[in-house]
Amino acid sequence: MSICCTDVTRLPGLESIRFRAGLQGGNRVVRWPYVAENDSIADWVSGGELVFVTGINRRRNEQNLKQLVREGARHQVAGLVILTGPEFIREIPASVLELANRLDFPILEQPYDLKMVVVTEVISNAIVQDNLMGQSVKLFLNKLINGFAEAPELIHLRATELGLSDSRPYSVVALRLLRQTTDIQEQRLLLQQRNRLEQLLTDLLKRRGIEWPVLLHEHDLLAIWPCDEAHAASLAEELEQAVQWLLRQQPELNIYAGVSDLQPGLSRLSQAVDQACQAAQFAVQHQHQRLFFYEQLGIARLFAAIPQRQMLASFCQEQLGGLCFAREPNALTLKETLTHYLNHFGNQQHTAATLGVHRNTLAHRLKRIEKLTGHTLRDPFTRLNLQNALLIEQILFQHHNIDNETQRS
Repeated sequence: MSICCTDVTRLPGLESIRFRAGLQGGNRVVRWPYVAENDSIADWVSGGELVFVTGINRRRNEQNLKQLVREGARHQVAGLVILTGPEFIREIPASVLELANRLDFPILEQPYDLKMVVVTEVISNAIVQDNLMGQSVKLFLNKLINGFAEAPELIHLRATELGLSDSRPYSVVALRLLRQTTDIQEQRLLLQQRNRLEQLLTDLLKRRGIEWPVLLHEHDLLAIWPCDEAHAASLAEELEQAVQWLLRQQPELNIYAGVSDLQPGLSRLSQAVDQACQAAQFAVQHQHQRLFFYEQLGIARLFAAIPQRQMLASFCQEQLGGLCFAREPNALTLKETLTHYLNHFGNQQHTAATLGVHRNTLAHRLKRIEKLTGHTLRDPFTRLNLQNALLIEQILFQHHNIDNETQRS
């Protein structure tokens, strides 16, 4: 679905460009071509660029080329194209190729007699055409996610027209960044991180030969992950490795993931997305594991299936009292404290350690919680009801637009 480094050498007119090193990184997605004019590219790239090095305006020695490889790998550049010929860079040093192989960073070699204007035009046109096709595919899939009703046969026909192979069963993976904020600067940073995560996820799908595009649904990034019935048992390990790979690429990202049940066709895509988002929310709420499968949700699946949302909302209000549906920072802190307290079966020492607060701070918060809810936390049935109420509240926030409901009431 996206143009990657290995595709460049197969584009019409670019057959003389050779792949020289870093083949393991050949599935890196090319976002745009960029001709490097400075000693360093670190301040001029944002990820996904295919960087061309000519040596015409600036002398490129062995050390500088190795520097560019390191910077490109560090800043998630798609790859490096080095122009060689008798006048400027005569050949690519072996040490540069060895470094690129160690870093799985693609290096391509372009002869000087292949004009740059031709190369950049061909690559740019391919990216534009790919983006146009990608938009059509995303529009089709977003319609399905939002409940677009159509016969499975017609959905399959449309998928085929768009070049999508929907013959294999699949799960939907929902990735969510934990941070939520109303601060403008923090929101900008969050948007940058989500864009970075989308780029990494696209790269990951390419590496695994998955042609489905990354989708955005509310706060989550979605990936359609094909999986045959015979390999369903290994899906958990495969996705755990995928999440760990994403975290290694961008350690500062606080990622949680949810996975739907295996689905037989695109007519069930909307249901699969709901399941994946529920599982992601469960992962965020509990935070003791980054990856949750829908089948692990247990009783939460029953709550989500109950159509009488007012009955669920009334139960939450009875149990959570003044904390119910509250989104202010203090209320969220208290609900986070209550969640960890319940997850640790009422053990204050473990709860305080998990939250990183003093025991006295925790004791003060628990008293506030008892006052706002109107319930004592010493009773085991009360703790069970509170735990279920917190779970139901998250389901209502996700499925029933409860924010708008409470604002209008």
